[in-house]
Amino acid sequence: MPKKKKMKDKRRMQIKKRKQAERLLEEKKDVTFICLDCKVTEDIPRGVVESFDVFDDGDLSVPPRFTCEKCGGTMEPIKYSGVHGITYEISEENLG
Repeated sequence: MPKKKKMKDKRRMQIKKRKQAERLLEEKKDVTFICLDCKVTEDIPRGVVESFDVFDDGDLSVPPRFTCEKCGGTMEPIKYSGVHGITYEISEENLG
């Protein structure tokens, strides 16, 4: 029986390492924002977005927003998991 336990422990460690690696990759990714007016997209570093999210004292139901450099409209994240545990995802009706 000890051999089966060793194999299970080894497999658990492999899964744990893979999940940690996936989490690190997710943290390093940029957040894609889209302008609600002209539909241009821009990738903004996750660290910048998280900084704005932390220091924003406003409504938590509203995602971090930026101003579009092209038209001056409002840019929102297409999908972003915030530092407060809220996942923001833009709906198709906001894009149309």
